[in-house]
Amino acid sequence: MNVWQLGAGNIAKITRVSAGGGAAARLYSLGFVCGSTVTVLGYSLLKSSVLLGCGAVRLAVRKSLALKIEVEA
Repeated sequence: MNVWQLGAGNIAKITRVSAGGGAAARLYSLGFVCGSTVTVLGYSLLKSSVLLGCGAVRLAVRKSLALKIEVEA
């Protein structure tokens, strides 16, 4: 399961981040790493992006990147 499949308000634990390059480095530096808890705060109007929360960090990511963040509910 990935974060895109979670509904708004759901909380899950990150199990794998399969992004590469700069995206992976940015997620890592913001604390979106394996074992962290992530909350889906909401989706954009046309559901093209998702707002995620991890600790004190809030991050909006595109659907393509959200599909690469695997979680376990």
